[in-house]
Amino acid sequence: MSYDDSSSRTLRERRIEVVRAAWRTIVREGLDRTSMRAIAQELGSSTGVITHYFRDKEELILFALECVFENVVDDMKACAKGRQGIDRLEQMIFVALPLKEIDRDDWKVWMAFLGYSIGREQLVREHRKRYDCLRQIIYQELADLQTANSIRADLDLTTEANALIALVDGIGTGVVICPEQFSAEQQQYLVRRHINALLPLI
Repeated sequence: MSYDDSSSRTLRERRIEVVRAAWRTIVREGLDRTSMRAIAQELGSSTGVITHYFRDKEELILFALECVFENVVDDMKACAKGRQGIDRLEQMIFVALPLKEIDRDDWKVWMAFLGYSIGREQLVREHRKRYDCLRQIIYQELADLQTANSIRADLDLTTEANALIALVDGIGTGVVICPEQFSAEQQQYLVRRHINALLPLI
């Protein structure tokens, strides 16, 4: 199959199949030991098939990173529908957490990407772009809450958005490294405790 005789949707679907094979390999072997050959073996194909869709490992990683980020943002937006106020913000943050065991693999892959990015400026820039986008989403939620007088008026919203992202990153890392310390209930408690500190003083 060539680029000319396939639709863009079919091409993307096939690329996503390759990415899923890469995720499984990364979770099992670690990113440093994940080669194009190892991904091909996981997919049950040849290396030539993989390089048909991705020039090299870095291009595959960038696409995988985009898929992970798009899934998180889509889930946040979906869970926000029909919700209002503090509950809306809480649920959007919960979506990004590894509350279920199945979500831990996504976090393992995310952490592997972060480590692999060190010393690779293009990957660092790509991570920064996605964090900037996530920060803007959370900032807007906080701004809406502040306008509605649902959180304190004296808060610096950029700082609070950064704090929530750092909290999610810290919890996600903790779950991967020491899962017994971070049950789903504990994760939700930590988020709620932080958000409660933003509420207006009575």
